[in-house]
Amino acid sequence: MLKAEFIENVTGVPWRDRACTFEAMDCWALVVLYYRHVLGLEIHHQSGYESGADFLTCFTGEVVYWRQTDIFSEHGIFIAWYGSQPVHVGLTLNGRALHSRGESGHVRSDSIRTIQKLFTRVEFYQYANRPDSACSGAAERES
Repeated sequence: MLKAEFIENVTGVPWRDRACTFEAMDCWALVVLYYRHVLGLEIHHQSGYESGADFLTCFTGEVVYWRQTDIFSEHGIFIAWYGSQPVHVGLTLNGRALHSRGESGHVRSDSIRTIQKLFTRVEFYQYANRPDSACSGAAERES
């Protein structure tokens, strides 16, 4: 699937906690589906996520497979924080943030600046496909 086709297919899809389909998805599922259908990669995906583990638990188990970058990049992700807790994730595509917002929300595209205004802190990552000890140390300090 091409990136443009993926964006067209998911825009407006309703948010549903722990859903990972093209009919409904949460913020992490958007990342998983993009990597699977556009990039042809099965990213590391913790099984506890589908069983209802909270975002912080999933974050600390998943962030070690990503490398933090100083700025956003194509096919990357952002992690948004409220205070000292990560609360949201989305894709960085075409210089924008594609994400699935909760609370009766849906998949939408916003400017990166909008995301930075909505949250206390925003970090950018690239998939590394391997555990990164530097990331695991950062995750431990944040939890």
